[in-house]
Amino acid sequence: MGTTRLSTTLITNLILAASLVAVWIAFAPARLGGRVAYVIVNGISMEPHYHLGDLTIMRKAATYQVGDVVTYRDAEMNAYVIHRIIGIDQDHYVLQGDNNSWIDAYRPTNEEIIGKLWIFIPRLGKIFKWLRSPLNLALTMGLLGAVLMTGVLVKPSQRGKRKRHQQGYVPGSFEAGLYMFGSLALVFLALSIFAFIKPLTRSGENLSYQQESHFSYSATGTPVIYDTEVVRSGEPVFPQLTCLLNIDFTYMVTGDQLQNVAGNYQLIARVLEEQSGWQRTISMNERTAFNGKSFSVASNLDICEIISLVSTLKQETGLRANNFALEIVPQVVLTANAQGNQIVDSFEPKLVFRFDEVHFSLSTPDGQNDPLYLSKQSSAENINVERNTLSLMGWQPRIGTIRVMALLGLALSLGGLVIMGFRIFGASQHSQEALIHLKYGGLLVNVYERNVAPASMLVDVTNIDELAKLAERQNTVILHMVLNFVHYYMVQCNGLTYRYVFSTTRREMAEIESPPHEVINYVSAENMMTAPQMNEQELFSYVINNNRTTRTEVTDTVIMKKIRL
Repeated sequence: MGTTRLSTTLITNLILAASLVAVWIAFAPARLGGRVAYVIVNGISMEPHYHLGDLTIMRKAATYQVGDVVTYRDAEMNAYVIHRIIGIDQDHYVLQGDNNSWIDAYRPTNEEIIGKLWIFIPRLGKIFKWLRSPLNLALTMGLLGAVLMTGVLVKPSQRGKRKRHQQGYVPGSFEAGLYMFGSLALVFLALSIFAFIKPLTRSGENLSYQQESHFSYSATGTPVIYDTEVVRSGEPVFPQLTCLLNIDFTYMVTGDQLQNVAGNYQLIARVLEEQSGWQRTISMNERTAFNGKSFSVASNLDICEIISLVSTLKQETGLRANNFALEIVPQVVLTANAQGNQIVDSFEPKLVFRFDEVHFSLSTPDGQNDPLYLSKQSSAENINVERNTLSLMGWQPRIGTIRVMALLGLALSLGGLVIMGFRIFGASQHSQEALIHLKYGGLLVNVYERNVAPASMLVDVTNIDELAKLAERQNTVILHMVLNFVHYYMVQCNGLTYRYVFSTTRREMAEIESPPHEVINYVSAENMMTAPQMNEQELFSYVINNNRTTRTEVTDTVIMKKIRL
């Protein structure tokens, strides 16, 4: 029976351990070696499907497809973004928020994507946000600890159980306390080591800003060829109809922290032949300074001169090529100040035309969706020093705060262990039952007298340690029974009963049961009474029931008579 119980317990523990391992493999955070990231939606760009405060669990995948909702790290913004993949451009993914009318400027690679949506839990992120407050977290942990300790300390009453625990000892309370304080000490020790490895300060977060460019062009048209008398942006231009191409360019930079924005710009036209690598640069205006976050400039270009230049190239070099391109490039240099940091950046968008001797047609450069619009997300290094923090499910406590909390928790845990140690020591000094329960609580099973099976032979052992060795060797349990303040610890195997007995009275040790005739001889030898003419059993009962002194002396000696092992 004991072997079956232990086998069942072992199988249960193995199943539990396997389940925990499976749960860890499935839900382990990426920072701890797993493949899962827990992300809280912070914005409205993914409405109406995902709202502010929703918790999304992202799982790393080998590849991602159009339609997948993913989280990626925008290196230029130094932030995490939850959007949907709407296209794939070579090794980069094109993303857009479900509630956005524009496409993300940044195109992450497969390595920059944290994972795609695996599990979605509405509003759960709001709970984690609420727990970010140290006071709320402390109250929650205190309440949880109280509930757990109540469940450990409060035991259901057993019918017919009248025994009270000596010296205030409650079975399981010391073990629960040791496990709890020991586990907390290990957790806070690990947290202390981690917190003291991290520096208290760090460089400030990068300063993010965005530069945007808008192109437009026009030329004189012919109503017979075009819808109107003006060639509009997007339409082809024919040199035989007009030679003058008007270019308009608008620049704008956005960033909440930018101050004292200034810079300079110059428009150039670049004619090139991609196969041979030939190119020629033509200045369209002088370099001009600007102040503020935006400016506009207009210029024009004689495309007939471009055709003439290409014809001269072919005649002089013998180059046989028809794949020529015209690029209008504004060379913008930006200077600004943000939180005491000096920013210097450049921006060179392109307006590209493919042309031959007959016409110029608008072309979309690689990496752009709109040939007339380009945005560039940029960030500048922040040289300011700020207090270092740690990101935990959206909560960002300071490293200094974590150090204080870790040391305080470690001190309280160690203090709890010391207190539990003193209580255990005191209980073991005053109660042998408490000491036995602490040492071999996992092997003990409390039983009643009627539940103990008879045995052909009874063997007494000298101490509980020897009895525990027998139990472990036989792969069985130790039966524990209390009768009139005498504790019996028994191991039954192969028709034998091994036992260890002690008493909680002043005599402290129970003697082995004496047969009735020994009790009678003991009384007769002490001249305590004159035995009447009775048989041995009647005389034994008479001695015990009618002589107070005898009853007091032999109670502990003959108490085992009631066990009938």
